[in-house]
Amino acid sequence: MHARVNIIFGKKDQVWRGVAHLEESDRAVVEATAGNSGLTTMMDREAGVIVAVSYWDESGQSLEAALTQARETAATAAGGDLLVETYEVVARDRLADPTPGATVRMDRLQIDTTDPGGPLEFLREQVLPQLRNEPGLCSVELLIDPGVGRGLLLTAWTDEEAASRGGSVLDRLGNEAAERSGVTFPRTEDYTLVGASVSG
Repeated sequence: MHARVNIIFGKKDQVWRGVAHLEESDRAVVEATAGNSGLTTMMDREAGVIVAVSYWDESGQSLEAALTQARETAATAAGGDLLVETYEVVARDRLADPTPGATVRMDRLQIDTTDPGGPLEFLREQVLPQLRNEPGLCSVELLIDPGVGRGLLLTAWTDEEAASRGGSVLDRLGNEAAERSGVTFPRTEDYTLVGASVSG
C-alpha cells in the first residue's frame, strides 16, 4: 500500500475553509477513485496546517487530474501552499475507530538507508508492540520512503492525555532506537483528527 501525504500550510483564520472543502467536496472524490483505501484528515488550527493522508493500492493512482485539482483547491481555500510527500505503508494497525477530535501524533523519523532492514525490524518488533499496549491508542501506521530514509509514525489517540503517555514511551524508545538501529525521531507534530476512513 502507498500513502500520499498532502500538507497545506494555510492561514490561521482560513484553515476551516480548507478543512470544509476537504470534507464536503474532496473526500467523496478521493474515496470514489479506483484503488483508494481511505482518507485521513487532521489539522493544527493554531498553526494553520492541514494534513490529508490518502491511501492507495498503487502509487500512480493518486495522480489523477481530478485529485490534483481537489488538493490545489483545498490549499487555495485555506489561503496557503501545498506540500506533497509520498511513502510506502510498511505497517498499519487499527485497534479502534478514532473519532473526530482525537489527537494524532505525527513523529517524523530518519533511518539509515545503507541498512534499511535493521531499522525497520527494530521499529516493527520493538517500537510498535510497546505502543500498541498503551491505553487510548486507536491506530498506528508506519510510513517509509526507502529512497531517502525518511518516514512517519502516525498514531491516533483518544485524547491528549493518552497521546502524552504514548509520547513518553516513544521518547524512551527513541533513545534506544538511535543507539541500536540508527533510527532517529527529529520532530513531532500534534494534530486534531477531522475525519478518517478505511476501505478496500
